[in-house]
Amino acid sequence: MSPEPVFRRPSAAGSLPRRVRFASAALVLVASGLVGASGCFALADGLPPPLDAFYYPTGLVVSPGGTALYVANSDVDLQYNGGTVFALDLVKLRADTGKLRQAIVDAAASSAGGDEAMRAACGTLGVGRNDNTTLYPGPCAPVVLAPYQQGGKAVTIGAFASDAVIAVKPNPCADGRGARLFVPVRGDPSVTYFNITDDREINCDGAPLPASSPCGATICLDCGVTTAGGRCARDFLVGRDPSDSQRGLTLPVEPFGIAVDDRSESIVVVHQTEQTASLVVNRWESEPVLEHYLTNLPPGPTDVASFPIPRFIEENRETVDYTPAFGVSFRSTAVFDVLRYNDDGGSSPARPFVTRNASVRIGTTASSTDSRGIAVDGSKRRACEEMCPTGAVRNGCLRACAEDNPLGIYMANRAPAALVIGQVETRFTEREGPNGPEVTGAFEEVTFHDSVPLAFGASRVKMGRIIGKDGLPAWRVFAVTYDSGIVFSYDPASRRVDNVIKTGRGPHALAFDTERVRDEAGNLVLDAEGKPIWYSTMYVAQFTDSYVGVVDLDMRNQATFGALYMTLGQPVPPKESQ
Repeated sequence: MSPEPVFRRPSAAGSLPRRVRFASAALVLVASGLVGASGCFALADGLPPPLDAFYYPTGLVVSPGGTALYVANSDVDLQYNGGTVFALDLVKLRADTGKLRQAIVDAAASSAGGDEAMRAACGTLGVGRNDNTTLYPGPCAPVVLAPYQQGGKAVTIGAFASDAVIAVKPNPCADGRGARLFVPVRGDPSVTYFNITDDREINCDGAPLPASSPCGATICLDCGVTTAGGRCARDFLVGRDPSDSQRGLTLPVEPFGIAVDDRSESIVVVHQTEQTASLVVNRWESEPVLEHYLTNLPPGPTDVASFPIPRFIEENRETVDYTPAFGVSFRSTAVFDVLRYNDDGGSSPARPFVTRNASVRIGTTASSTDSRGIAVDGSKRRACEEMCPTGAVRNGCLRACAEDNPLGIYMANRAPAALVIGQVETRFTEREGPNGPEVTGAFEEVTFHDSVPLAFGASRVKMGRIIGKDGLPAWRVFAVTYDSGIVFSYDPASRRVDNVIKTGRGPHALAFDTERVRDEAGNLVLDAEGKPIWYSTMYVAQFTDSYVGVVDLDMRNQATFGALYMTLGQPVPPKESQ
């Protein structure tokens, strides 16, 4: 994960002497990867950030129902008075990426072929051929950002946003809809949150549940902003005001990795210079609140991931003692920690907290230090749970799914560069009941057993799906190598790297748009056999040159599969490299 060594172009409005002095120190700190520059950030300094261009994007996430693409821009060089968050129209973007992809596939297959055919393909989106392949890959020139901001939103946040995650109400049919976007911001420091549209396709007893938007728009990004591009209100900056916390807490410096549990209740943030993990509790009826932080972790906590909760536990929540778990990676220590959230429901008022439950030695590579991004794969368990019948045998089936299908866990390691592979097993505790053994509790055990070499600069890891040659989605582990400009696709079924995707400079965050194709009316498009047609696209936040790359993940498209075929936003190289 970034921060990595970076340089930056000056503000289009010219130099800003006071901020340049701050920025020089900030870049040294950010490049070191040891401390952030929150002490250098002054809210009132400088010009407003651009609202029509990416600027050091560090966070990407697709809305729950696939109508918006959220992008967090970091302003890491302090050229402006803050970063931004964009909500882009993913429906239009999806249509245009599909149009361009098909045109490129057709051009590659045409008998004429050659540059003219590809030029015509690029022309479907009104752009010419790529004349700068050193700066960005792909056959076509960059596509402007503006059309995808129409109907979308842009707001200003603090500097140094590092990631983005979404929480949704887990039981919408019983509790109503709800969705929030959370962005850790190192310059404030805070966890800035947004109320967003819950656009999931939900049916309750066969009846569709209408989508809900906190701001009455299809695409919503509500953080108390009243003007276009305005700065998020202080009430939306979790951890800034100690009076919000019943323990009188403020968020420690350098919030970096962030994860939310399956219940969308507990949010854990790790602080890369503080040996600390913070707990934000998301209460849907009120504002999220900083409730606790855990200190004395090993040095250099970097990323955090939540463990999927077995359905057996969710359906027996009243009788099974279980607390949501999170895994944490570290830069300076060859260990992986397991943290647990406790809602402390037995006290009044409740005082939630997080504890360090286990510390696991890694040891699958020569040194196993400098661990970065984490991804957890619960796809096998979920597939098993979906097959469990209703009735008396359901509980036994769900328990077997949890016990027989360990979670896969994947972690980027830099010393040496490798994808570290392990598993998370669920263990149940029992007592003797009137009808035999009864489950009383559950916990996870983590082990690491393998590694796969990566290119230099391993950083983030994400789970995503490709479309196989059979037209069906299949899970892959995508490992980003920031310094090498490569994303590796690892197939957990065959246990091998099956694709190496070349990106632009400094790939940072990934987001995936994988679904069934629908027509303009929202109806599923079926093939000749009456089966749904799937698509899959990966978006890559290109940190160094401030754009978003689009990668085709459909193996049936030989001309575009595994390639960055579209550049969204105008790339601009760093000042020092121009």
